Amino acid sequence: MNSTPPASSRSPDFQSTQELLRTILQSSRICLQQVERLKGVLNRVYLVRLADGRAYVMKCPPYRSTPLLRQERHGMQDESRILKLMATAPDVPIPRIVHCREHGGSFGPYLLRTFIPGTRLTEMAPYLTASERETIDRTLGRHMERITSSTAGTFGTSAPVFAGEGHSNWQKAFHHLLESTLRDAEDMLVSVPYESIRSHFEKHGHLLRLITTSQLVPMQAGLPENVIIDQHTKQVSGIIGFSDTIWGDPMISPVLAQASPAFWKGYGKYPSPSEGERTRQLMYTMYRALVQIVTNYYRPSEDDLELEARRLLTWSLNQLDAI
Repeated sequence: MNSTPPASSRSPDFQSTQELLRTILQSSRICLQQVERLKGVLNRVYLVRLADGRAYVMKCPPYRSTPLLRQERHGMQDESRILKLMATAPDVPIPRIVHCREHGGSFGPYLLRTFIPGTRLTEMAPYLTASERETIDRTLGRHMERITSSTAGTFGTSAPVFAGEGHSNWQKAFHHLLESTLRDAEDMLVSVPYESIRSHFEKHGHLLRLITTSQLVPMQAGLPENVIIDQHTKQVSGIIGFSDTIWGDPMISPVLAQASPAFWKGYGKYPSPSEGERTRQLMYTMYRALVQIVTNYYRPSEDDLELEARRLLTWSLNQLDAI
């Protein structure tokens, strides 16, 4: 067994990581075997393996040079708080927090959580039968219903809600989300129909006041790339991706927006067929597409996502024009 991994300027210092783990796990016998960089949407994410077979996931903040949207500035702290909150729901297969330091320290900020073994649904999907996929979707619906059943007294992104500084209603919270993203776009001179987007909120925003309960809404957790499947049982073994969360209407989640009938069966609640619900859904589609477009300008992706996002933005605006 090698005592040190291959040198990498993009991985945390091996010896410092081992000393940190010895402190956290309260054992001088901890022997770090491997630190492997994992694909992360924003944060630096590492799989940390110990010589005794245990494994953890360590998250560190993005590099200071990484451009961030306004609502991305508290992602790691938000994830820590959400996972601690959801620890009271042992029936939901999410990671558990081992330790978290939000500020300072010789190692810097980090989040250490349990590792969930398995394969992401995106990789497993081509090999699943229709029955296996239906079972997964139904199970995922049940878990997402449990997650979104958490409520708060105010609306908005997690950082202000946990600080007691959230918005008093969903209309105000959504307006803040939308305007923050539009300002991010303006900062980067992104070409989007600003006037049309703002006018549709002015026209239809009152419908958001009908959402009177602030529910936990993970914007990434539950997407196929964030669902872990046991290769042997073909069952859901984990749900990850809680760094981007909102408190408000669960229907803003992209997971619910593209849910299958089996998912809704597991979720136990079906979206209302009302015109007001359809209009809210169109505003949510408009918002999600805008975020995708702007994010791509801040951190260009190898995946060609902007074209589809622009198509969805145009489609949602045209649909709203017709109402």
